[in-house]
Amino acid sequence: MRIISGIYKGRKLKSSDDLSIRPTTDRVKELIFNVLQDFPEGKTVLDLFSGSGSLGLEALSRGAKKVYFVDSSNKSLNILKQNIKAIGVPQEQYIILKQAAIDFARTAAMPIDLLLLDPPFKYAELQLLIDTLLRSPVMTPKSLLVLEHERINPIETESLVYDVLIQKKMGRSLISFLVRKENE
Repeated sequence: MRIISGIYKGRKLKSSDDLSIRPTTDRVKELIFNVLQDFPEGKTVLDLFSGSGSLGLEALSRGAKKVYFVDSSNKSLNILKQNIKAIGVPQEQYIILKQAAIDFARTAAMPIDLLLLDPPFKYAELQLLIDTLLRSPVMTPKSLLVLEHERINPIETESLVYDVLIQKKMGRSLISFLVRKENE
């Protein structure tokens, strides 16, 4: 695993040796950021289920102003901290929160421009989490939510809360780009 582009391009990232954790592959990360292009530049980003921090660190490398890394696993957060230190990310550019994703969605109030979610494929509360985030103060009318999920665990494509802008298939994964509906 590595940073693909930007100021930290080529830097290698540590990942867990725990086989139950599925890190975002470089191919999926490349697909996401090819669609996003310059969108992360100057933006506030959320890396939810951050794990090793691969998505958030890629956003920082591409010019994001600040990243909130959120994960509930101490092991993942320790690897994230090692990656941040190894890369040399300035402390004012990130905040690390140890919190369950659904708890974050229910309590967070800071506006986020780009939400990057890579939950475990078997995450049971996926639809609830998406609906909660999209109704929360975290999502602004200009926010974008990007979600990697298993193709056999699809999200609702007809929603009163959000519109699906794009969906891309890659192996077992489906990458969905969502925005909050205007009337929300």
